[in-house]
Amino acid sequence: MTDREQICRKAESFFNDLWMRGDPWELETSNWEHERYACLLAILDRPRYGRVLEIGCGAGTFTRRLAGLADKVLALDVSSEAVARARAAAQSDLKQVEFRVGNIMDYNLREEEPWDLIVMSETVYFLGWLYSFFDVSWLAAEMFEATRPGGQMLLANTQFESGEPLLRPCIIRTYRDLFLNVGYELNAEKILPGVKHGVSLEVLMTLYRKADHPTAGATS
Repeated sequence: MTDREQICRKAESFFNDLWMRGDPWELETSNWEHERYACLLAILDRPRYGRVLEIGCGAGTFTRRLAGLADKVLALDVSSEAVARARAAAQSDLKQVEFRVGNIMDYNLREEEPWDLIVMSETVYFLGWLYSFFDVSWLAAEMFEATRPGGQMLLANTQFESGEPLLRPCIIRTYRDLFLNVGYELNAEKILPGVKHGVSLEVLMTLYRKADHPTAGATS
């Protein structure tokens, strides 16, 4: 087994174990999470998107909200347990949504038609925990190439100084700048402050746009 295959197995095992215990982040029940979802939808400045890719969909709590703005949504997650929950919770009228088990690091973003919107919420820091910065940077560049000219990419990550090292603001802002460096332009940005389980935190939400005619050499 290659190192990359071992990392993928580690990710699958880690997240399946979490989801088998229930809703590990209280995504369905937390008022704070519901406020976060509302802000994510509010930062999107278009009434409708054609093709949407959601990376790290979990049990589909946000996906079901996002579906109302899209003609087609592909929702990916590395956890088969999470995707099973998402499929079970999906309403019968969400025919435009496909929940699929998959590791974004092994997914060929260019195999399908370009995306009008890519959403990556509370996911990139987990990739940074498992993979090298080069691998994450390569993914960012591939996401840019797979975005339709004029399309958008929404990045959202929780950040706070104390506690989880993955969520330190200096690290979260490094990911934020990474997507600018691969060629996206800044479209809009918002910081949502809040408290969850007595911990003060904030969510950095950044909406990027790919220029209609990207400058040659914008990506590596």
